[in-house]
This record gives sequence, C-alpha cells and structure tokens, in this order.
Amino acid sequence: MNRNLSARAIDAFLALVETRRFSLAADRCHISPPAFTQLIQRLEAQLGAKLFDRDTRNVVLTPEGQVFLHWAQRIAAEIDASLTELSARANHRTGRVTIAVTPSLAADWLPQRLAEFHTAYPAIELRMHDVTTERCMEMIARGEVDFGVCAQAAPELEFENLPLFFERYHLICQGTDPLAGLQSIPMRALKGRPFVHMVRSGSVRQQMTPLLATAQVQESGLEVANFGSVAGLVGAGFGISIVPEHAVRLCQRPGLVAIPLQSKQAVRPVTMIRRRGRTMSVAAQTMWDRFCSLATAARQRKDHGEKAKAPERRFV
Repeated sequence: MNRNLSARAIDAFLALVETRRFSLAADRCHISPPAFTQLIQRLEAQLGAKLFDRDTRNVVLTPEGQVFLHWAQRIAAEIDASLTELSARANHRTGRVTIAVTPSLAADWLPQRLAEFHTAYPAIELRMHDVTTERCMEMIARGEVDFGVCAQAAPELEFENLPLFFERYHLICQGTDPLAGLQSIPMRALKGRPFVHMVRSGSVRQQMTPLLATAQVQESGLEVANFGSVAGLVGAGFGISIVPEHAVRLCQRPGLVAIPLQSKQAVRPVTMIRRRGRTMSVAAQTMWDRFCSLATAARQRKDHGEKAKAPERRFV
C-alpha cells in the first residue's frame, strides 16, 4: 500500500461522499470532472481497495469505503485544527513565551515591559523564571526557555547576544553613614570599609571584583546570594555593599540609602540571549523584536545627543 496520501485526495473523497455525484464533487474541489475521476482512481489504487460503487445515477460507499471514511474525516479534522492553530499563532491569537531573567531585572525592569506586551497581545501566555545569570544560561542552552535577559553576555559560538542597556552600580549603606550625604560615591571612598559580598558565582561579584580590589575594601567575611540578605546585613551594621541599579528595590529596608558610584567602570551590561541557529515561536520572536526595538530606540536617543538623566541617590 502506498502511504503517501495527499490532503487533496482526502478532500476529494469527502466531497464525493457528501455530494454523491462526481460532477458536483469536482466543482467543489475546483477541478474538471475527468481530473476528479482520475484523482479518485489514484486514491483507490494507493489504498488497494475500491471505495465507491457507482453507476449512471448513484455513488455509494463500499464496505472498505465506510472504513476509510472514518479515518478520512479524522485526518481532515486534524489538518483543519493544525491550520487553525498555526493561523492563530501567526496572528498572535494564541501562543506562549517563556523567559529566564535575573532577579533584579525581574523585580524592577521586566514587569512593565511584560505588562505592555500583555496589553498588546492578551491571548499570549507569559511564563517567567527569575534565576541567577548562570542558571539563566543553562535554561537557554537546554531549550527550557525561549530566551533570557541576563547581566552578562554568553559565548558567541552557542548564543546570540543583543545588548539592551547598561545599569549603574549603587552603594548600599546606612542613612547615618558618612557616605550617605554624598550624591555619588568615588571608589576611593570605600577604602578600609567592611564590605558584604555577593556570592562568587554571581555576575555582581565577578564584575565588581577588580574595582573592589582597587578600592581596597575590608573583608567582612560575609557572602550572600540574595540582595535582600545584603540589605539585612548592611542594615544590621555589618558593613556596606554594592548592588546594580535594578536591585535597589530588592534592598528596601528602613534607614538604608542607595547612592550611585562615580566610576565609569561601575556599570553592568544587560543582555538579551537566545540559542544561535534556533527558530523561536511567533510569540517569542515578537517579544524579542519588541525588546530589540526598545534597545534601538535608546541608542538612537543617545546618538542624537539626548541628555541622559543623572543618576540619583535613592532612599530605600
């Protein structure tokens, strides 16, 4: 038996079942009666069974035709369902986007962008994982998410990187600290100060280590994974710390102050990352393109000399 049945042949079969006349079925399928007859004959030859008994007036199904009718209807329904689903995805009437993002960006940058996307495409399901940059990379590589928004770039051979923006690092200290009265903090002002570190595997620690070594901070012996823990330890008087701008919301404690660092090196790149050479769903590609547009618009404003807003000390 030849298993290469075409959707056209199945449509022709169903049209003949419904109309009971070759001429009407041929007209419905938009082909000539002789071509329609040949199509049915080829289908019967492929199946190795006669599907219709016909004379000058009647066309009726054979027993094998009755069996094939069940499966033909099922196949046609599944084809229609798949075409409907693909059309809905293409027109953003359904779909899903799953992304991984670092906790600070999940708290203070991404929510508004997701809300704007949801307003534009309310039928698309959104899923988000707030994870460390290292875990973010793993999820992208394994295909567990469509793409990620991370605090550093990924290897170019395996991933595609799109820079979104740079965020400034802020000092977190008590409001009674002598540094709290400054509008911005030079790195030299941190010399000899007890310092609460983020874990070594995190992007903050990796990016800030050279600057902290130059500043000659004093080791507090404390190393934590969460920004909330940083705030708790600083608030309890164990020292000062540094967090990226979008992590300031996660450091909210009465009596703490967040102040931008002066150093041009004290910035963190925020990058959108996806697997290289993989096609994303229509929904995921749409979100990726929207974020690309945000990055492009920001660069154009910068290129046209739009004055950037000066970093401000923030009370948390």
